[in-house]
Amino acid sequence: MSKCLFFTLLLALATACNNDDNSTPENPADALPPATQTGEGTFGCLIDGKPFFPSRGQHRPSAFYQFVRGAYTLGISASRKTGSGENFVSIGLGALDIEGLEETTYLLDKRNSGSLHGRYLLGGGTLQTGTTDENPGTLTITHFTDEIVSGTFAFTVLDKDGKEIKITDGRFDLKYTN
Repeated sequence: MSKCLFFTLLLALATACNNDDNSTPENPADALPPATQTGEGTFGCLIDGKPFFPSRGQHRPSAFYQFVRGAYTLGISASRKTGSGENFVSIGLGALDIEGLEETTYLLDKRNSGSLHGRYLLGGGTLQTGTTDENPGTLTITHFTDEIVSGTFAFTVLDKDGKEIKITDGRFDLKYTN
């Protein structure tokens, strides 16, 4: 191989490995799955500005909208293992006795019959907190059919010390069980 060809290949390899191409997006929300409405099985949000993606398998995102014990119940959740054992983070959206789910924006407040709520769980019971009347959030259903529910969400919860945990830029596109 000639020296000229060798140096040309070396130069091409060096410029191809240039680290100026940062694959991390400037806006953390750009790392989240796209907001689709076709039942893609996606879920993502930012937790205190950092991307949250659910694990697959047992902790994959799930949704249901069912008539149970005389009332319609909605549940949307996703979890991510954070290490070994029972360590995980879980985000949930739900409603008790909420008939007639529509494509609109809902208030996420205290977990009561007839209202929607958001929740954040850390570890096997280390922290379990949710939206309240004083600290509400929003859930926007952007697509709702007989088998698909899609939407966006945002809420802030408080940990045991009163520190805010901000869940923002949330989005999901799931087939649900009915």
